[in-house]
Amino acid sequence: MVETGVSYFSSRTLRHFRADLDDMLAHHCSYVVHCLTETDLLFYRDTMREIVAATKAAGLGVWLDPWGVAGVFSGETLSRFPLDNVETLQVLSDGRRAPAACPNHPETRRFLKEWVRAAAETGGDGVVWDEPHFFVPLMREERSTAWACRCDVCQQKFRERAGHAMPETFDAEVKAFRDASVIELIDELSTEARRLGLQNDLCLFPVDFVAAGFPELASRLARLVGSSDPDANPLLQFGILDWEAAAAIPALDMLGTDPYWFALAVDREPFFSVFVEKALALARRNGLKSQVWVQAFLVPEGREEELKEGLRRAAALGADYVAAWSYGASESISRIRCARPEVVWRIIGEAFGELQGAGQVMGGSASQS
Repeated sequence: MVETGVSYFSSRTLRHFRADLDDMLAHHCSYVVHCLTETDLLFYRDTMREIVAATKAAGLGVWLDPWGVAGVFSGETLSRFPLDNVETLQVLSDGRRAPAACPNHPETRRFLKEWVRAAAETGGDGVVWDEPHFFVPLMREERSTAWACRCDVCQQKFRERAGHAMPETFDAEVKAFRDASVIELIDELSTEARRLGLQNDLCLFPVDFVAAGFPELASRLARLVGSSDPDANPLLQFGILDWEAAAAIPALDMLGTDPYWFALAVDREPFFSVFVEKALALARRNGLKSQVWVQAFLVPEGREEELKEGLRRAAALGADYVAAWSYGASESISRIRCARPEVVWRIIGEAFGELQGAGQVMGGSASQS
């Protein structure tokens, strides 16, 4: 049976969460990815333990996501750590400081290990390392070809590895260095997570569109930031370019991807299948479970059924886990809510039930757990 899950960040009030948990059960979820933010670290640690306990009592698996933490992982939430530790800020190629902590900085890694310990203390089952990446201006709606990171730590590490100064242009050496840096970070964090009894799931954002057979997408995105060279656009290397090296991280238990066709304004097929097949093949080769995410945010009116087709396709290709981002079709975030969130959420529930072979809405009440 395919495991069916959804991310969650809607409420920290336990009685409200229990109602949402009942709703997730009714929509045939078998696991929940709880977003554990910096705000949670500061103010909601006990609350998150209670929420995780309620989730597990309802019979669902629990994964924790470092949502937006340090600006190194994706998420529609703010990060305080770089503001409190300005020495960790990434440096763009044009000399400006970026509003995210550098993955290579020792203080960033110390803080992220603290996050791992907090995740373990919730009692969850595992961690979803969600799209780890260097800062990309376009993700903050800035049309710039500037790239990160050229801080002192990165420049020193690059010199130690390459034997010469870091280039000022975003070339193949810089790409390889960034990949190696992020992979080293996840290797370190996943090793710590495993030591504390947590499983590790790495989610990779689709990249390298030209090599994957989508040159028109690469060119369109390059034009967005004023670049005439698709390969020079840092968005095209968002996250990790070398998926083979990433899949070989020793402490990983699962490898996933999130080929969000709505976000990138492309047709679902063949885009979705190309990247799902790539991720699943690498997972099998490395003895890992596989996971595929579908986009349950910013779904246009009239296209909701595509999500069901995407989930069916992922299962048909052999995904062990499927998931939707996020609970309730992201209706709690007005910026990214779907045009018809109630339709999207209904369709996700129908698809999850189909994949689990469920003939009707699941019974039981988490509020009574």
